[in-house]
Amino acid sequence: MSQLNSVWVFSDNPERYAELFGGAQQWGQQVYAIVQNTDQAQAVMPYGPKCIYVLAQNDALQRTENYAECIAALLKDKHPAMLLLAATKRGKALAARLSVQLNAALVNDATAVDIVDGHICAEHWMYGGLAFA
Repeated sequence: MSQLNSVWVFSDNPERYAELFGGAQQWGQQVYAIVQNTDQAQAVMPYGPKCIYVLAQNDALQRTENYAECIAALLKDKHPAMLLLAATKRGKALAARLSVQLNAALVNDATAVDIVDGHICAEHWMYGGLAFA
């Protein structure tokens, strides 16, 4: 299996970073993390990201999906091959906004991901779980 140049991860739930990094390290040569605060930055350091970007938090009640503009601006400059987000309600809302702002493909609830000749191939359930796409 080939690898992508760079894979980025972000989660609104810090407990989900371990699984995101597991996939990111499998599919990417370099892994970057986007976190919401310095405590999360400390928590993801053991996973070995090449770089950690800490988002500025305006207040403690800031909604995760409101980071879309900031994350999109960062990613437009960095050109990641893949962004992995936790499959939480807020993560899915953020993913939809980022997909539009970055004009990028989006696969929600992927059940399998593979890199073939530098292209991302993903499977996910459709028709309420009756078929794979």
